[in-house]
Amino acid sequence: MDFLAVKPCRFDAYEVVPKDKVQLDLDDVEKVLSSKGYEVLANPKVMLVVRKGVEISVYPRGRLLMHPVQNRAEAQRFAEELYSALGM
Repeated sequence: MDFLAVKPCRFDAYEVVPKDKVQLDLDDVEKVLSSKGYEVLANPKVMLVVRKGVEISVYPRGRLLMHPVQNRAEAQRFAEELYSALGM
């Protein structure tokens, strides 16, 4: 998957935005990621918070916020792993 942006959000967080339009059903994403070893921390229906090495907030339009992440390459790797787990 290609990303429009992989950029720092704060001191130890990164934002990743898919290049193509993405629409995620967070309930379905929760089931898939849970089965792939991600720990679901919260799903208040506006974002899904999971953890697998780092805490990742997943938004319905595909935007990801990750914490703690130290650099762009690490953020991109976590994003690619998550989207790969979703079959994207």
